[in-house]
Amino acid sequence: MVYLRGRVIDAVSGGALEDGVVAVEGERIYFCGPAEGIGIPEGSLVYEVENGTVLPGFIDCHAHLTGEEDAGSFADGKLFGDQLVGAVYQAGLLLDAGFTGIRDMSEAGVYVSRGVERGIVRGPHIFPGAKLLGITSGHIDGYPWLSKEEANAIDHMGRMVDGPDDCIRGVREQFRIGGKFIKICATGGVSSPTDRVDDVQFSQAELETIVEETKRHHSYVCAHCTGNEGAYQALLAGVTCIEHGVMLTQREIDLMKEKDATLVTTLSVALGVANIPGLPDWMHEKALGCAEANKRTIAMARKAGIRIALGTDYSNSRNTPYLQLGREFEAMTRAGMTNMEAIQAGTVNAAYLTDRRGEVGTLEAGKIADIVIVDGNPLEDINVLADACHVKYVFQSGRVVKKPAAGRKEQG
Repeated sequence: MVYLRGRVIDAVSGGALEDGVVAVEGERIYFCGPAEGIGIPEGSLVYEVENGTVLPGFIDCHAHLTGEEDAGSFADGKLFGDQLVGAVYQAGLLLDAGFTGIRDMSEAGVYVSRGVERGIVRGPHIFPGAKLLGITSGHIDGYPWLSKEEANAIDHMGRMVDGPDDCIRGVREQFRIGGKFIKICATGGVSSPTDRVDDVQFSQAELETIVEETKRHHSYVCAHCTGNEGAYQALLAGVTCIEHGVMLTQREIDLMKEKDATLVTTLSVALGVANIPGLPDWMHEKALGCAEANKRTIAMARKAGIRIALGTDYSNSRNTPYLQLGREFEAMTRAGMTNMEAIQAGTVNAAYLTDRRGEVGTLEAGKIADIVIVDGNPLEDINVLADACHVKYVFQSGRVVKKPAAGRKEQG
């Protein structure tokens, strides 16, 4: 039995237990509660958490395992095999930042997830979605100088589908390689050159076809939504998770509440992308209009009591480093959420969306021991979650997968 003693945030009670104990036996939590009255046997391994906090492992519901930053220089790092090797390495950085689970939108996530589950890759539990689906000339059409067939052949992030039959084929292909859910682009986006952010992408027939086919695989559809009309049409078709939700109106919020749909944030990117140097003019203009709109969406969602889950949209690029994945917690508070609401978005709410709410997301007896110990008190300073340098210990299924190393400078 291993004991963690100190300030504990279980993500259930809405506050911190200042003198708490989390007892771990094997890969699961045996006990979580007040230290008073708990007899710790002599000789037990005890982690005394002084001036720090024990929390559930964090979960990112919108990540991209591209591997591009570490794909190497051969062929400018464009070969998928090199990118996959990079993604395997980068998965370990996610653990270092305290993220013991992610929901990934890329083909690479399918393969890395299987490596993690076999124990040959160091990384978080991955809930993979495989390639995201979009229309020709839409948000994922990043190669407008190529034919649709050529673009689909080289793109390992997205696949263009047009018409109900092609939509069925696209859905089935993602489940065939190991996807666990389907992501679509229901609207335009900031980073795409051939559309507007408020474009409605997919016809109603296409949307309904995708949702129906996904349900046959006992799964769900989530939708990239920047503009509101595409979000509304997606919700009507049966989509149960909205990514970004930048420009939602009360109409879409009411429909989300009715359908018990989840909103995934990605606020760190939304509130900061316009400040990235060197953006093309068209992208800069799109980004400026999104930041304030996204804050309004969060305010409406909180008021309506919609489940909000943490997502970052990070891909370990220079502007979205995995070691600072926790900046999303701070971004949520800039959008009006309390520190505890942000923590719950990245733990218990995220566990619900990744279909693991019975296993992780809270510090409760019987659950898997995915646990993080950080410096300081995140209820007072949310920034202690923002960088891997503040994450001192990470437990994954009861095993220590990150700890301070004598003589080694912390990453971050």
